[in-house]
Amino acid sequence: MAKTKSSWGKYIIILAIAILLLLVVRLKENKYEQKVTDIFSVDVENVNSFTISKGEESVTLMFADTTWVFAEPDTGKVKQYRIDNFLKNVVEGKKTGFATAKVEKYDQYNITDELGTTVEIKKGETVLASIIVGSSKASWAQDYIRYPDNPKVYITQKKLLNYLSEKASYWR
Repeated sequence: MAKTKSSWGKYIIILAIAILLLLVVRLKENKYEQKVTDIFSVDVENVNSFTISKGEESVTLMFADTTWVFAEPDTGKVKQYRIDNFLKNVVEGKKTGFATAKVEKYDQYNITDELGTTVEIKKGETVLASIIVGSSKASWAQDYIRYPDNPKVYITQKKLLNYLSEKASYWR
């Protein structure tokens, strides 16, 4: 009978070692996982206007009373689902690490001031945040963003360009 107790002890020690090794491997793998962070550190409730521009074209939308409208001189009714998608996917969007910090690679990601789409989030006349969004031909699932005061190019979790446009016709 004493012999069976000692054989169980060996199995318990082997099981404990296996669990310990599994935990060590899992902790090492966590260090290589991409960290997902917010693109903007603003509350959606504070956003009452935004401007999207690319090249010479630009559109500004603002929250007036209970609806979103175009800033002057543009007219027309703004589609609410476009605004909802913009707020949910762009303003509340996520980024997952960075691709490069080299200025000479900005053309590759289309995030130069000339090639990129600039998004300014505002509260009244105060600019809360601003980014430049671009897309690489090699990547169809995500976009790249750059903050005007930061040389790093970040990878987005979703395709932001699907939810924004500098053309007023997109928002009508």
